[in-house]
Amino acid sequence: VGITIHGTHRALVDQNTLWDARAAGIYTEDGNEMNNVISNNVVICSRWQVCAVSWLGKNSLQGGGIYMIGMTNDVLYNRIAGYEHGLYTP
Repeated sequence: VGITIHGTHRALVDQNTLWDARAAGIYTEDGNEMNNVISNNVVICSRWQVCAVSWLGKNSLQGGGIYMIGMTNDVLYNRIAGYEHGLYTP
């Protein structure tokens, strides 16, 4: 995982570049994270097989460039390439 947002509210995750982060580039962990802004980030996986790993007790196809549990955050103007899923919400 590249960046984890855990138990955080009103944070700014902005203008980061992530390369070959395994499982997820940006991850909101518990679902109680609220009012964060995830914006203008670039998350790149050179090949989806490189970044796809089994984690959280799930198979390797359930990762993504941005993996969000809970949907009370703003996700704006991000660029994601090479992941099986650009934005994954279980």
